[in-house]
Amino acid sequence: MKKLSVLLCLFTLFFAFTCENEPLDFDAESSQTDSDLLGDWSLVEFSVQVSTSTDFQGQVISSDIDIYSTTVDYNLNFTESNFTTNGGYSYVADIVANGMNVEGEPYTLESVSGSGSYSVNGNEMTIDGSFFEFSFEGMDFAELSGEQTATFEISDNGQTLVFSQDDTTTETDAATGLTTTSTQISSSVWARQ
Repeated sequence: MKKLSVLLCLFTLFFAFTCENEPLDFDAESSQTDSDLLGDWSLVEFSVQVSTSTDFQGQVISSDIDIYSTTVDYNLNFTESNFTTNGGYSYVADIVANGMNVEGEPYTLESVSGSGSYSVNGNEMTIDGSFFEFSFEGMDFAELSGEQTATFEISDNGQTLVFSQDDTTTETDAATGLTTTSTQISSSVWARQ
């Protein structure tokens, strides 16, 4: 059960920073330009809250997952049109499934890396690649990277970069009638190096 919970949390964390989401509206600083992104950023913290409700023929299963970083040593570098990431981090995932609490223990990922290209339109970034690439117990998640959209804000005189996502999706399997609604709120905070 513990490995299943860790795997579920790993999938959730990965999707939280790689799936295409509707951006939040930010009041980005008016002087913000693409060049403000260039250079090295260190991850300060991240958090993800995911609420899922699955309805199968009137039987509803719900879960809430709260994931938050505990230690980080992860870096992001932007050039004019490309990015790279590297390092490691630890996180905890607390899960409530149908009223049952499962408190997580710190899980550490080391030697995580990613790369890709990006473009910016206002405070919206389109990314082709992945900020996070890793494997878990022999399973490779590289195939989950691809084009995605993120909203960002640069503040504190160009010293802080914040990515935020807020997304609700509903999917129905036509063959089984299974309907799943998932709401995700996530953010990551980065400091200029």
